[in-house]
Amino acid sequence: MVRSGVFMLALLLPLSGYAADTIRVLAEGEEAACERVSQQVCSTTSMNPAEECLAWHKEQAAEAGADALLLRGSEDSRRNKPSLTGMKSVVTTKVSADYFRCTTPAAAATTVTGSNGWSTVEKRLQVLESLKSKGLISEAEYQLKRQDILQDL
Repeated sequence: MVRSGVFMLALLLPLSGYAADTIRVLAEGEEAACERVSQQVCSTTSMNPAEECLAWHKEQAAEAGADALLLRGSEDSRRNKPSLTGMKSVVTTKVSADYFRCTTPAAAATTVTGSNGWSTVEKRLQVLESLKSKGLISEAEYQLKRQDILQDL
């Protein structure tokens, strides 16, 4: 009897929202064709704040019914905390993001382009490179999104 309940729950989960692994990370400007659902701030003292906050934001976006997110920025703060060996410096990183519901993948990729389209594609690639260099997206996410942008040419 319990198994059928678990099975039914598994069938209903996809209907309740998007899975966190299907949440796309948008580059600046791609959100224009999307509806903003929510904005959240991730706060962590992790040694890998970019990865942890990206995963957290994807989960929160999925729970909010969004299918995409745009990372807005990060801020670090330091404080001293007593430890067994004296004082320890703790770094807290806060990463803010907006969550979006985009009607179709094509709508999310639509941006205003110049006469030849190059300036927007170039800007999107620069933003993507910046996100990767800051550690806000993984190499795999970078390569996937880069291919998407280049397909718009």
